[in-house]
Amino acid sequence: MLRHKLLLILFSLTALLMVLAVAALWSLQRVFVDLDHLHNRASVAVNQVNELSTTLSGIEVELYALQTGRQHHLDGLIDAVESMRRLSDLIGSHYVLDEMEIRRDYEDLVSRIDGFESRVGILATSQDRELARHHNLAALDAASQMRKSLLRIARHVQGHAQAEQSKLTGRFRWLVVSIAIGFLLVINGSILLMLRAAGMVLRPVARLVHASRELAQENFAHRVTVGQQDEFDELARAYNNLAEKLQENELRRVQALQQMALTLNHELNNAIATIELQLTLLRRRSGSDVALEKNLGQIHDNLQRMAQVIRSLKQLRRVVLTDYTDGVKMLDLRESIREDGPAAAAGS
Repeated sequence: MLRHKLLLILFSLTALLMVLAVAALWSLQRVFVDLDHLHNRASVAVNQVNELSTTLSGIEVELYALQTGRQHHLDGLIDAVESMRRLSDLIGSHYVLDEMEIRRDYEDLVSRIDGFESRVGILATSQDRELARHHNLAALDAASQMRKSLLRIARHVQGHAQAEQSKLTGRFRWLVVSIAIGFLLVINGSILLMLRAAGMVLRPVARLVHASRELAQENFAHRVTVGQQDEFDELARAYNNLAEKLQENELRRVQALQQMALTLNHELNNAIATIELQLTLLRRRSGSDVALEKNLGQIHDNLQRMAQVIRSLKQLRRVVLTDYTDGVKMLDLRESIREDGPAAAAGS
């Protein structure tokens, strides 16, 4: 039935939109998870590498200050070395350093930090100025080597973060385009389905409205064909049955009037023939009486008119009524004997 088809179309559209919306939300959620991962891990690794580079720069400044004699306390240097050790351990725990190439640079950095700590420890406990100066130079050289390793690590970590960001941006771009295309397809499909559903309603309604107008103009031969197995088809069959019954009733009325016309024609023809005979005799007896001749002519014309009305009743094709007086109808002979029917008469 039509209502089942319409409900199925609406349910299908709703389900399709829900599936598309859920898929879009799920895909966006995955992008947001990856974005959070990029922010919390890759970006953190870059920041920690930069912080380690800043700490190493501070250590080099401390070593140069010791070498020139502008500073004699090693508390700041020791704190910076401990901070460097802590940052290197944090950097080593990141997934970015799982790749073999960068792992070697990190292991080289850690080994140099171990040697650097031992030299700083000797530098802190040495009383010999020459020995302290020697270890200071060695520490500066180790810091320079650590900076090279750290620079390679920084480049790799930043490149890795940029690659992840670029990949995530590309995924997000394609996701937005895919969602937009999906919604456009669903919306266009929905419009086509709604147009089809509207056609399933509007076309039979238009045919039934036209049929009702034909019925109002007493064109009982008109039939409706919907071509749908639904409620409109039932309504069209009901209209056709009604039109058929009205057409049968009209036919019975016409046949009854034609039979009555035959009866009247038979009886009136005898009476008219008798009256015409009497009129002929009166004309012969009247001689040259002009007034009587005129009256006899009027009687003859009226008799011919009556005969014509009876002959018209035998040619009835339908019953068309017209207003005679207020609240009283009479038979319209001219329209009732037309072959093209009242619809054509109205159109003309």
